[in-house]
Amino acid sequence: MEPSPSNDQDKIWRHFQNAASESFAAAHPRLLFLLDLIAARATGPKPRVLNIGIGDGFFERGAKGRGWEVTALDPDGEAVKRLVDEGIPAKAGLIEAMPFGDASFDFVVASEVIEHLHPEQRAAGLAEIQRVLAPRGWFLGTVPHHENLTEQQTVCPACGHLFHRWGHHASFTFDNIRELLAPQFDVDDLQRTAFVDIWGRGFVGFIKGILRVLLAKLGEPIAVPTIWWIARKSQ
Repeated sequence: MEPSPSNDQDKIWRHFQNAASESFAAAHPRLLFLLDLIAARATGPKPRVLNIGIGDGFFERGAKGRGWEVTALDPDGEAVKRLVDEGIPAKAGLIEAMPFGDASFDFVVASEVIEHLHPEQRAAGLAEIQRVLAPRGWFLGTVPHHENLTEQQTVCPACGHLFHRWGHHASFTFDNIRELLAPQFDVDDLQRTAFVDIWGRGFVGFIKGILRVLLAKLGEPIAVPTIWWIARKSQ
């Protein structure tokens, strides 16, 4: 059974960003990886970077610490205010109607965002990413690989509404990510992995982490694999 469409996506997102921000700690290895991808491709010391979806603000603080011009976009005004109070530019808004001018950024990041969108939102959001990117700018993203959406379904005990516990509306493979990006972007790299902090966990933890990464690269569900990509705005 497919998850029921919901108009309450913002409620799920707001809960995890504010009442349960510790849930984003597991995302830190993934965000560090994306920061390193940007650093490897930046042509100057202060790339203009937009991150869509604040989470716990780890990405934005990391980018600021590297001296980059980082901006965040998120529908949750409370999360936006926290970053602004730290001196990090952030705006409340939606991916499908971004409050930024054309060609405003060298890099746009949407990590674990696309799967939260309905088809119309995805199409509009990708068009907006293409619009705000500078010529030949970079788009980086991640999504769960081939997620079984029914496994994370739950039901509201008050109203009986069936929903995905994280608010996911789509499952992705290499093929449909390529198809999704093809009209507006040239894919530079597209891979599958598990983002695991393998250091500081002892020998057994290190071995387990390595095995999980290897299994994820093979697409084994037990490893909870993630698809990541980096693509350039088409000419």
